[in-house]
Amino acid sequence: MEEQGTLLESASFRFSQDANCISDSDDYEFLEIETYSSIGIDRDNDCFFVLKTKKWSVDSAEDLEKLFDRIRQVVIKK
Repeated sequence: MEEQGTLLESASFRFSQDANCISDSDDYEFLEIETYSSIGIDRDNDCFFVLKTKKWSVDSAEDLEKLFDRIRQVVIKK
């Protein structure tokens, strides 16, 4: 049996941005994105995303895709 070494199973990322007009204060908004794969990120060489937030806002779907692309650069082996 071939040795696998250390494998990435899942990862969590936390992003922040300045508050906007829907926020109650002049604080920050936070978005947590967890990454998973049914067989582990390193085994699958891909992942899916679970978003956790309160009042995080985006102007377009492209804004979210930029975050997903940034995460993929970190967790997915090339």
